[in-house]
Amino acid sequence: MKRYKFLSAALLGALLTMGTVTSCSDSGYLDINYNPDYPTTATYKQLFPSAEASTVAVLGLYGQLTGNFWCQYATQGNSTNQYNTLANYAVTTSSSYPPVKALWDNTYANALKDLKLSVASAEGAKVWNYWMVSKILMAYNYLVLTDSYGDIPFSESLDIDNNPNPIFEDSKTVVYPGIINMLDEAIAKYNDALESEKSYPIGGTLDCFLGGSMAKWVSFAKSLKLKMYLKDFDAHKEDIKNLLAEGDLLEEDCAWTAWVDATNKSNPLYEFNIRQLNTTENMRACHTFVEYLLAKKDPRIVYLYNQTAASKKAHPDYNTPELLIAHMDECYEGLPCGTKPSTQSVITISQSSRVKQAYDDPVYLMNEAECELMIAEAYARLGNTDKAEEYYNKGVLAGFSRWGLDGSSFVNGVYAFDKTDMLKSIARQYWLTYAGANSYDGWITRNRLGYPEVQGAVTVRVSNEPMERTLSDGYQLGNLVDPGASNLATGAYPMRLIYPTSTSLYNTAAMKYIKENGNDITKKLWWEVNSSFYKID
Repeated sequence: MKRYKFLSAALLGALLTMGTVTSCSDSGYLDINYNPDYPTTATYKQLFPSAEASTVAVLGLYGQLTGNFWCQYATQGNSTNQYNTLANYAVTTSSSYPPVKALWDNTYANALKDLKLSVASAEGAKVWNYWMVSKILMAYNYLVLTDSYGDIPFSESLDIDNNPNPIFEDSKTVVYPGIINMLDEAIAKYNDALESEKSYPIGGTLDCFLGGSMAKWVSFAKSLKLKMYLKDFDAHKEDIKNLLAEGDLLEEDCAWTAWVDATNKSNPLYEFNIRQLNTTENMRACHTFVEYLLAKKDPRIVYLYNQTAASKKAHPDYNTPELLIAHMDECYEGLPCGTKPSTQSVITISQSSRVKQAYDDPVYLMNEAECELMIAEAYARLGNTDKAEEYYNKGVLAGFSRWGLDGSSFVNGVYAFDKTDMLKSIARQYWLTYAGANSYDGWITRNRLGYPEVQGAVTVRVSNEPMERTLSDGYQLGNLVDPGASNLATGAYPMRLIYPTSTSLYNTAAMKYIKENGNDITKKLWWEVNSSFYKID
């Protein structure tokens, strides 16, 4: 008997238990507890929202944590130990932080399983709007998996009866083309989806990402294709040209925003890190990002981090965003990247800034600035400087408007488009705009572009004394540094997640694959730091 619990936007809090979205039991003695009022089957109408919730549960908690620490937006607080392993790249095959096990297990067992059933149910009923959006979200989840781990079970996955040991297939030649095919199939059903929407509307209560808009889902699918094509530009130059010519790429947020300020109903990272752990001290500002924002006088620092307790006590009159921006050098302080709390004895809790968190923080699949910057990158790589600059400016402005800020002075100032180094300008803005948004994509994009660079054997600052901001000799502002207690070699950086024990123990194909290919966190995936990235036609 398979049972489903429908998870609406207001009830998403069950997500933190990871597994309450769907549950299974075999027929037999457990059926003595059968509830005649509880459904034994589910249709696309329950399955699709459940899959959305499962996707948010993983990305909004584990993905956001990983991106925050590995993009060095945040580091471990000096009075707690929750994320030491994450901050210091101490990855094991059963790690929760980073989400080695959680991302793999929950994406396959929850989101993708529900999406497969949703596609089948919608196809059987010829309800093509649900079919289309389920197909697109399925493609998205597979992309997250393959961009995180590399080669993965794909064509043989999700069919344990016929394929109990699904093979690992090549990411570049099998998985990527398979995902593109999913997206093309979905886009081709657009007109049918519009017709189905008239009789079976999804609406905003069942689609918490794009409000049931078929047009927006198609735009999202096209932008997802663009993201994939940019990883292999030379092979997909014509595909990119065609996408740009077609237009209708997504140029807005695709995000879950329907949160409630109550236990088990709020943003998943807030729910876990603040409400469940009952502390605000785990995630602190990291010197890497804070010093960059301060050097650029970037006002987004006010919306990403809290004023230090010491500064608030010393300057109680700095009580508006405008005043905090004007005096940001006095109000915000970070901690050294990844140094274990026991050795962080100079900058105290009251002297460092917390990472801001709220119950209603959105969980993004894509953010508006990212969408514009991808288009800018495409035009830059095609050698169209004017169009690249146009969309770059849109991306920079969107990165500010997310916080209610006007970025015009920055577009024309410290973040002005560099026509002599277009791609580096764009890469820098990716890093900036993923902060406080879909930071997991920030980590993936950093690995694709190689920016920010990793600068080993150097710290950001000469001193760890509070507010002493002199940079270390040789350190280049905006570069990532080795965590103070890194488990990796000097200058090494996580390029992928490693395969979890949960697959290597129970899948003979996984055992064989790992034995032959290894399981190294520093091994680059096929698209990472693509040598053609800096090539402009």
